[in-house]
Amino acid sequence: MTEVLLFVKDFELGSKLSEACVDAGREVEFNDEKTSPDDFSDSSVLAIVDMEETVFASVGLVSELKRHGIKVIGTMKQVNNKEQAKLKSAGCDIILPRSSLVKNIPNLLNELLD
Repeated sequence: MTEVLLFVKDFELGSKLSEACVDAGREVEFNDEKTSPDDFSDSSVLAIVDMEETVFASVGLVSELKRHGIKVIGTMKQVNNKEQAKLKSAGCDIILPRSSLVKNIPNLLNELLD
């Protein structure tokens, strides 16, 4: 019963996010560029996507997640207005700098999943 899908390759970021999710009692699943949208669990309600990773930084991935009814948090080292506008139009619910995401993940989980 995976609730949170992580599209993160950075080991440190992935560890911090998965730890925060598990601490909040949420089931987590790591995904990569080979994951088929048909493999997304029906219980998945949130995806965190590292937009710094070329393989994940696509409007297509965000659109596919939204098509499955999954809320999307995008993260980047530094958020710029052009990228933010593109990702918001693709369906990202929230785009945050990495530092802010890691710091605020418990609150975001409560806000977006409850």
